[in-house]
Amino acid sequence: MDESSGLEFLDVHPFVRPTVLDRVRGTIIGGALGDAVGLYTEFLSKDLVRDAYPEGKFQLVEPATELRNDGHRNKFVKTAWTDDTDHALLLLFSFVHTDGKFLRPTDFAKRLQFWCEQGLRCLDRLPLGLGRTVGSVVCDNKFLDDPIGTAYRHWRNSNCNAAPNGSLMRTHPLGIICLGLTLEETFQLAADFSRVTHADPRCIVSCCLSTALIRGMLRGEVTSEQDVDEMITRSALWVKTWMEEENHLKEGTMELPQLYSTFDHEEYDKHVHVESLDELELDDSMKMGYVYKTLGAGIFMLRCAMRRVNHLSLCEQPNALFEELITSLVLQGGDADTNATAAGALVGALLGYSQLPSKWKDGLMHGQWLLHKCNGLASVVRISPFIPPYKGSSDTDAALDGGKPPLNRQQLYDREHAFMMEYMTKTEMAARVKKNSSGWVDKWFRK
Repeated sequence: MDESSGLEFLDVHPFVRPTVLDRVRGTIIGGALGDAVGLYTEFLSKDLVRDAYPEGKFQLVEPATELRNDGHRNKFVKTAWTDDTDHALLLLFSFVHTDGKFLRPTDFAKRLQFWCEQGLRCLDRLPLGLGRTVGSVVCDNKFLDDPIGTAYRHWRNSNCNAAPNGSLMRTHPLGIICLGLTLEETFQLAADFSRVTHADPRCIVSCCLSTALIRGMLRGEVTSEQDVDEMITRSALWVKTWMEEENHLKEGTMELPQLYSTFDHEEYDKHVHVESLDELELDDSMKMGYVYKTLGAGIFMLRCAMRRVNHLSLCEQPNALFEELITSLVLQGGDADTNATAAGALVGALLGYSQLPSKWKDGLMHGQWLLHKCNGLASVVRISPFIPPYKGSSDTDAALDGGKPPLNRQQLYDREHAFMMEYMTKTEMAARVKKNSSGWVDKWFRK
């Protein structure tokens, strides 16, 4: 990426300019809100969700809704986001710390590896919620030498069956970063950043579609379901062509005899054209981390939002729409935080920050700090003259170490010990859970 990237260089309709900053904020904050609210029901079946939250409503401002007291949620703090938003921030920081001049998968890979040990140092956040796929790839001793090759090797060792949602959950900042790029360049960047950890073409096409939709909404080019359907088709065609080119380049090598098999359009189309959340069976305990489930949920929520927005009169505002849609999604249970992160970013890009519910955004932990980072990204991409100047290379939060010295082994041990003591105290207060409750989660969860 070069220094000329940015909306000020784009030939866009004038109505885009006053709204694009609000949509940028809506994308990042919307994803974080979905993440924080989704934690309330993550890994639960719909029946358990109803038992835990009978009112079917959530609030992040005080008095914030209490998290269900169980072995999973006791690791976290209410009103805070999880690893989904942390990883999106790593991508955002990788871009802004170069003042928008570069965005390299190798730098993002370094940040992922640092996070897996140290967490998000700028906010003293622990590396909680790490999925199996990301953990196994990033902790491989060859990862930094060849991130994409390492991810491919791990995928191949899974018999090319692993397609979890861990790259889709972090991709939404790319939709903002790619504002000044062509659609083909956008697809390529989304593919490259998925492949840092997730090599499966289902993961890649999901990242391509989500990134392109956010870019399109911010540019004022994606405004209807027809536009969404067109992007669904273009994303699939681009990935199919890219796969053929990659296979041709790798043909005959011993290490990568054949990179990818035929792209399954039928399964892809099935998930992005559902007419209800029930069709996705999001709380299926054996498949809830599947990337197409998360993608399908996000696309369906975006369609629902567009149907409502496009039927409003000019004087009406969709004030309660974001809360209504994301709540309906998290009440489905399953991998709720990741589903709601992906959907929240898409719906937030459509509606904008101004239409996000106050009882959520005003109570989000580190919410004002995150809003400042949104403004910083908007400044680096140069989309608005109405925000203070920001120099990412001078922002210590955006540095690899978050502007703080890395914790040494003793400090890491002490931090983990303190965390475990607090966790055990919470857990002792909870009702005794079944012995295998954590086991079946680990069996399927492969972000």
